[in-house]
Amino acid sequence: MAHYQADVIIIGGGIVGCTTAYQLTRAGVDVLLLDRNGIGSGASGRSGGGVRQSARVSEEIPLAKASVALFPGLSDELGVDIEYVQAGNLRVVESFDYRRAMQVDVARQQSHGLDVSWLEVADVLELVPALRWQSIIGASYCPDDGHCNPLRLVTGFYNKAIEGGTRVLLNCEVQNITQTDSGLAEVETLTHTATAPVVVLAAGFGSQELCYRIGYDLPLANVRYESMITEPLPPLFRQMFGVASSDLFFRQTGNGGVHFGGGILEETGQEDTRTTSSNLQLAVAHISKLVSDLEKAKLLRTWGGLDPSTPDGMPIIDFLNDNVLLASGFCGHGLATGPIVGQHLAQWVQSGTRPEALAPFNRNRFDGWLQTKWTPSGSFAAVLATEDTQIAGAGDLEAGVPFMTPPKYEEPNEPCGQPKLAVNPQMCTGCRMCEVACSIAHEQVTAQAQLRIQVVYPSDEYFLPIVCIHCEEMYCLKACPHEAMEVNESGAVTIIRENCTSCMECIFACPTGGVTHSPARSAVVKCDLCDGDPACVRYCPTQAITFRHIDSPAADELAALMTTHLAARAPR
Repeated sequence: MAHYQADVIIIGGGIVGCTTAYQLTRAGVDVLLLDRNGIGSGASGRSGGGVRQSARVSEEIPLAKASVALFPGLSDELGVDIEYVQAGNLRVVESFDYRRAMQVDVARQQSHGLDVSWLEVADVLELVPALRWQSIIGASYCPDDGHCNPLRLVTGFYNKAIEGGTRVLLNCEVQNITQTDSGLAEVETLTHTATAPVVVLAAGFGSQELCYRIGYDLPLANVRYESMITEPLPPLFRQMFGVASSDLFFRQTGNGGVHFGGGILEETGQEDTRTTSSNLQLAVAHISKLVSDLEKAKLLRTWGGLDPSTPDGMPIIDFLNDNVLLASGFCGHGLATGPIVGQHLAQWVQSGTRPEALAPFNRNRFDGWLQTKWTPSGSFAAVLATEDTQIAGAGDLEAGVPFMTPPKYEEPNEPCGQPKLAVNPQMCTGCRMCEVACSIAHEQVTAQAQLRIQVVYPSDEYFLPIVCIHCEEMYCLKACPHEAMEVNESGAVTIIRENCTSCMECIFACPTGGVTHSPARSAVVKCDLCDGDPACVRYCPTQAITFRHIDSPAADELAALMTTHLAARAPR
């Protein structure tokens, strides 16, 4: 078995690993870089290519601004054209009730010094004539954002690191990291061992398992995403695009192909980079609604990838012990922030002092109860709750009274009540993923119509998921004059469509807003619990909605809480 020694061992050949290796070798540090596959084979090389500061967590904006400032000079510095285009980033808004939420988030970003603004639909179309005006009502716009070729960027840093003296072992999977009696870290693979005072763990998908093996259970989740690219097309747009209420992104590459991805993403514990026909079809249908004539283009290639993510949408960059420095959980933002993160990691390794810019990303921020806020842009901002907000029980947001924290759903040995949806209004952040998930689960479309769940927006600081909690009283069933409702086998009240006349008596009777009317169908719709696996619960990032057994007192308390917040919305 071969043995190596170095000043620093870097595990992971993605953007963070390669930029760190480059910066360290420039400073004369002896670096050994290991990757279990090839350079850029993980999240970095499979990413959407976005280089943005906008629509980020407040704490991450300074880091993103510093990194984006480096991109105009990277092609010259690295000696390779990274195909960087700085033409702006637009986050398109498709729903009128999402407009205000996005405008509030634009104001938040402006307060951090970002050049970002709200564009009305006419301004968006003047900037990007290729978009279909029928499908959008506006967008946020940051002119300083852009996109690049991910593989060219990563390999550019890699080649420079090699020129500087970095040694590399590829197709070399790390099995464990241990500490020796002499205070060094020993990295073990199937065919090698290597020792160094410092190990930078930037292994992307593999970081979580390696953390487990050295005794650290960190809140890292690997989220699978899917991408595709069309045949080369004439120039359509130069900007990078996201969609505020979904995971769709798109851009046009240097050779003319439109690179896009979307569908509902899913958490996975496996190294699963497959693509699925359902997600691909959803993404194709969605982008075809937004870009004129794109449905006529041929798809050349599809691929999947894994994004290590955290509950608050920010990476973990911190020492786990005296030797191991973790840099993972970039939540899809690693490509854009990688160049500056590499600089800071190299500085930290050499000086022994954490750079101030990395202070928000310490691992200890998860030690307490975490109140997570997903802003309307689809990004996270999170703060640790104070002790008094950890008290369970109903409360009032405006009065500052502690609120109820819903537990994760666990099937009890002896259920204490019927399985129901529980809603915590204060945990809702307006991301609307529940609406999208419900629409896809029931209608196989991404349009936010014909929904069984809604998110309303009472104020600039407060969102509210409205979903049927399946109350014991069954007000809707009692109010229906047409025998258009029945109790199914699971105890949930469901709609008999052929009997429904859309009189809406059930809607007027419901105190929680859990029954809605679909103008598209001219019918009433009601939550049916998705046969015991509600899509809204699976895709709610903050657990504002949970599915669990609720006894009568808890159900009464929940109904009372919802009734209080919805009193102003009740039909007159």
